[in-house]
Amino acid sequence: MPLPLRVQPVPGESTGSFVNRLAHGNGLSLAAFLDRVGQGEAPADPERVEKYAQSTEMYVNEAGLRYLSVLADRSPGFLQQELPSLNADQLQAGGEDEEAEWRWPWEPLAGHLVRYCPLCGDDLGVGEPVWLMSPDSWQVCLRHGYWSDDSRGRGPDFVELAELPETVTAHRVRQELAERWGPAGEELFADAFQVAVYWWTRMPDTVCWVQRAWTAGLDAREMRAASLVIYPEAAKLAQAMLDFERAGQRDTADRSRWLAGVEQLMVEWGVDVAEGRQALVVWLGRHRMGVPAAARPADGCRLTLASGHDRIASRTGSVGQRSCLTWRLGMTAAEM
Repeated sequence: MPLPLRVQPVPGESTGSFVNRLAHGNGLSLAAFLDRVGQGEAPADPERVEKYAQSTEMYVNEAGLRYLSVLADRSPGFLQQELPSLNADQLQAGGEDEEAEWRWPWEPLAGHLVRYCPLCGDDLGVGEPVWLMSPDSWQVCLRHGYWSDDSRGRGPDFVELAELPETVTAHRVRQELAERWGPAGEELFADAFQVAVYWWTRMPDTVCWVQRAWTAGLDAREMRAASLVIYPEAAKLAQAMLDFERAGQRDTADRSRWLAGVEQLMVEWGVDVAEGRQALVVWLGRHRMGVPAAARPADGCRLTLASGHDRIASRTGSVGQRSCLTWRLGMTAAEM
């Protein structure tokens, strides 16, 4: 039987966040709600899970999805459309009798729990914090100018971007690349972001990055600051990478000219060229061989990236997964 009050899922919301809101909307604690969902692996401390929804996620099997859909008075398909952790590839294996089952691991199995913009939540009349299941460890709300991440309560929950207009512009550039060039545009941004990660790991004290971190109220050397502060340079580098791919000129002289142009940008940004050029050399190596003319789209409205890129990069997931550069934020310089 459905619970008396329905709750509207926020697109991209974590199942745990939605279940918490559904329970609270019906005057139930999380533990009381879970008693109604089915048989599962209960949290050792349900009160702690309820309090720290930003740290854990709920997973169900197919029967559990059906049970949850009845309680929420929503179709299973609708819940799967709105809540990423209910997608078919995230459903848990059912028991022998296919009873409704659920798990609540302390760490999400995939993605990052990132806080939903509070002003967007107010517009929807949500009334309590909402957590998104995001492929990246951050989200940008252009409507209200907020940056949020998976910091789990360490430091400010949100960064207001009014004093960081270059970050707002960078996010728009990322969206435009994806809208204009599809997966190739998103992957080029991912490549550029990974280059900037390489730079930040070696040079976190670069002046423009330190200034942005301080403006955001963050420590310049803490890892959560990295994605925010390198965003503008990553977006500009992605545009330079797009120019390289579109030109289709890849011999030694062409690559050298492109590299020299980007090194000039690095000088303008205050990024040490000698320290940072190796990441660009690796990227050029992965993009050295273009796509044969017969394999290129005939309409000119799409872009197919170099074969060396496509062998490594994924079409889905985080920026790290969508890049042909396989290091990740949090590695030491020696590990990259």
